[in-house]
Amino acid sequence: MKLRLKPTVIPYRLPEQVVLQFNGHYAKLPDPDGTMWLLTMSLDGTRDAEGIVEHVLSRQPAAQKSAVRKAVNDFIEHKLVELPEENLQSALDAQSRTRFSRNMDFFGSMTAFGENKFAYQEKLQEAGVCVLGCGGLGTHILFDLAALGIRHLTILDFDKIELSNLNRQILYKEADIGTEKVETAKKRLLEFSSGMDIRTHSLRLQSTEDVAGVVRGHDIVICVADKPANYIGDWLNAACVRHGIPFISGGLDVRRSVFYSVDPGISGCEACWLAAARRKNSLVKRLTTMNKEQDITYERPAPAFVTLVAVTAGMIVSEAVKYITGCQPPQLTDKLKEFCFDDLSVGIAETWERDPDCRICGSDIHHRHDLGDTVVVDDR
Repeated sequence: MKLRLKPTVIPYRLPEQVVLQFNGHYAKLPDPDGTMWLLTMSLDGTRDAEGIVEHVLSRQPAAQKSAVRKAVNDFIEHKLVELPEENLQSALDAQSRTRFSRNMDFFGSMTAFGENKFAYQEKLQEAGVCVLGCGGLGTHILFDLAALGIRHLTILDFDKIELSNLNRQILYKEADIGTEKVETAKKRLLEFSSGMDIRTHSLRLQSTEDVAGVVRGHDIVICVADKPANYIGDWLNAACVRHGIPFISGGLDVRRSVFYSVDPGISGCEACWLAAARRKNSLVKRLTTMNKEQDITYERPAPAFVTLVAVTAGMIVSEAVKYITGCQPPQLTDKLKEFCFDDLSVGIAETWERDPDCRICGSDIHHRHDLGDTVVVDDR
C-alpha cells in the first residue's frame, strides 16, 4: 500500500533536523545528513513502504537500511501517513467529496494507516438524527448538522417564532415572526443543503409515549427542548432507554451551560444521575421533589445568551459525531459537563454511575424490554 503524508501534517526543514507540525504538536526528527527530509518528501503517494526505503537508500547509500525502515514504520505508527485518496473506495459522489473535503481531512487526522477516512463522512450521511427543540440551541445544532452533511433529519417543536427569539435563533429572520419554527427551520436548512431529507413534527410533547413515537427508529436523539421543564428529561430518558437509542441533552443555566449524553445499556441514564444526586445531597432531593410536585420553574423565560448557545451547541454536536461515526469514544456519558461564561472554563459539574437496580435502565428493565413488555414510567 502506497504512503502519503497526511495533508494535516506540515513538514519543516531546519538545520540538522526535520520538524513535523500536526494537531498542535511538534515532532523533532534528527537529520544531520538530510536522510529524514528525503524520506519525508518521498511520502507523496507514489511508493509503498519498501519502495520508500529503496528510494531513500538510492539517494543516501550511506544510510542504514534498518534505520530508514524504522523511520517509515514510525510515520505509520504515529498516524502521520495515509493511503492516497484515489486508492480509497467510497460511495460519495464528486460533489460530496468536494463539499465535505475538510470534514474528511479532519477525520483523516485520526485514522490509522489503511483506514478509509471517507467512511466517516458516509456514516454521517446515512445516519438518522432526531432533534427535539428548534429554539436557540436547536437552530445552532440543526445548522451544524446540515453543515456536517447529515441528510436524514427529524425535527420537532410546537412553537412559533417571536421577536425575542432573534437574539440567538439563527435560522430565523424578522420576516418569519409568527410562523411555525419547524417549517421555517426546514425551509432554511433545505436552502443551505437541498439534498436533505427532513421530517417535521409540530407537536407539544406530553408523555413518554409522545417522545417514543417521534424518536423511534433513529440512530441518535439530541434533545434541547425545555418544555415542560420538570418532565421532558424523564420522558426523553425513558423513551430512548426503552428503544436503545443514544441521546444527548443540554441547556443554559443563566451564565453557564450544561450538557451530557446517555448510551443505553452502556452508561448510566438520567434516572441513575438523579438518584445519585439525591443520595449525595439532601437539598437536591427536596428541591427536585418540590419541582415535580408543584411544577416550579422560572416565572418568566430564562436568560439565553448567544455565546453560551454557540459553545453548547458545538459541544453537543461534537458528541453526536463521536456516536455516529465511531471516530472517538463519546465523552459526555456518566457526567454533566459545564461551560461557564464568567471564566470561559469547561469542567465536570457532576458524575454518576450506571445503577444496576435503576427503575429505567436496570438489568431487569432491559430484560423486560427484550421480551417486548411495556414498562410503565412516570408520565404526567
